Amino acid sequence: MEPPETRELEILEEISTDRLMADAARIAAQDRLSGSPGEARAVDYFREVMTGLGFEVEILRTEGLISLPRSASLTVLSPERVELPCLTHSAAASTPPEGLEAELVYLGGGGEAPVEGRIVMRDGLASPAPTWEMEQRGAAGQIWVNAGNLPHNMCLSTVWGQPTPETAHRFLRTPVVSLARPAGERLKSLLAAGPVRLRLKTEVWTGFADLPLALATLRGQVEPDKYVLVNGHVDSWHRGAYDNATGNACMLELARLAAGHRAELRRGLRVAWWSGHSHGRYAGSTWYADHHWADLERNAIVHFNVDCPGGRGATEYPIVECSAECFALGRGAVEAGAGRSPRYKRIGRSGDNSFWGIGLPTLFQIPSRPPQEQVKRDTLIPGLTWFWHTEADTIDQVDPAVLTKDARIYLAALWRLCTAPVLPLDFRATAEEFLSLLSDLQNKAGSAFDLSPALEQAGRFQARAAELERAGRAVAARFSGPGRPGEELERAARCLDGCLMKLSRILIPVGYSAVDRFGMDLAVPIPPLPRLQPAAGLAGLERTGRAFKFLERQMVRERNRVEQALARAAELIEETLARLEA
Repeated sequence: MEPPETRELEILEEISTDRLMADAARIAAQDRLSGSPGEARAVDYFREVMTGLGFEVEILRTEGLISLPRSASLTVLSPERVELPCLTHSAAASTPPEGLEAELVYLGGGGEAPVEGRIVMRDGLASPAPTWEMEQRGAAGQIWVNAGNLPHNMCLSTVWGQPTPETAHRFLRTPVVSLARPAGERLKSLLAAGPVRLRLKTEVWTGFADLPLALATLRGQVEPDKYVLVNGHVDSWHRGAYDNATGNACMLELARLAAGHRAELRRGLRVAWWSGHSHGRYAGSTWYADHHWADLERNAIVHFNVDCPGGRGATEYPIVECSAECFALGRGAVEAGAGRSPRYKRIGRSGDNSFWGIGLPTLFQIPSRPPQEQVKRDTLIPGLTWFWHTEADTIDQVDPAVLTKDARIYLAALWRLCTAPVLPLDFRATAEEFLSLLSDLQNKAGSAFDLSPALEQAGRFQARAAELERAGRAVAARFSGPGRPGEELERAARCLDGCLMKLSRILIPVGYSAVDRFGMDLAVPIPPLPRLQPAAGLAGLERTGRAFKFLERQMVRERNRVEQALARAAELIEETLARLEA
């Protein structure tokens, strides 16, 4: 492992554990529901700190559709009367005042048993896709049994941000509650003895609210308009110390250190605290993407997400969740900040990742994680602590040493993005991923569909990406010589940076998004190359039938989309290298 630069190590040593903990404690001192007074006080603190550091500060007021749970109760009516503690969820439905009465059916982790007109009970976390599935199957109500001793709050909307006419119907019309494991086991034991009838009562407020969007910008010295979008949510469930007061504290510490060394920053940073994350399914970041699309497309470098650092017991660093071109950067940051060498994990559809259509690469999701055996035992949620989204998420659940280590990881990555002569994005990994995904899809489709045109362009892009990486290293090496870089060298670096940013605009929408560049995908799991994935189904269709012929034509068009994107990416690199040689 190559040691990080001496200057970077010096900057990492400036992180203050005391300041991180003090900021986290201040933010976590009160509840911060979206649009609440507690959230407003946290945003006022953001304004105070960032203004004092010399950032350009804006507190925008936005309108967002949010959903706030009010109350829930679950009563067993027969075979005996029992009250079981529960909570309801954002974007679930309210029952009538008298409640909903129905028989219970248990599906465990899933299953095909009839649920129509019944209250269905399942094990696991209430989340958008499975709760929507249960409603579509006709469930009258839903109960989810969580793994730990406290139930987890959730937002159940399958709509990312504010609905449009095409997605407004996707809000749940059925009530949903979650139980902790002990209450769930009691209900299962009753059901094992015979039929169970329940009364479910829920109250959920859903409507438009005035939400703050806190922004602070520090401009770079060489490319002042270019910035890393350092972002995380300020709203939370309950006190939300781990999720996400610690993230907010990290962002303030990153801002403090960047401001203290602003003369060394080639590029700037924009720090964003989103509201509407927990209770509006990423309402704040979606609003920002919609209303600042052109600036983000032109100037944002990376979507740098800061969420859930510093949790007690989160001592492992097995993976970096990111888009492929960011992995080398993320791995290097973990090596520098935590002394670990993580593996790559493709970023999924979560964490205010509202910028796929624009084409922003994403770096980081959850930095540190509890051991896997603890996750399986306590939460059923890979990567997250047992107290995530519960009333137990208070400041005593924050480990100062883990928080400091996580902040070091964030700072190492940010420092490299803001100071490297050439942006540290490696599209060789992106090319390898495209080749792997297309080859896997070809294997599934077999002789029913030919993906060789797209595979050929992926190979061409891979070769060009390797040439681009070598050119970037050569230009960056010239910056280490004596004296200030000349105008010609600066032009070469900016030319490479422009190419790297344009590559992400071409490839990320194709690789990650199922809608066009201006839309928002649903808040459900989305596979890689989502528009081309149905090609795998051609292998199971009769080739003379209409279903095959119609799907085949659609997949030809989607193959063209991927092929064209890869060809454009290769051509862009060729043009860039030609300019460097001219």
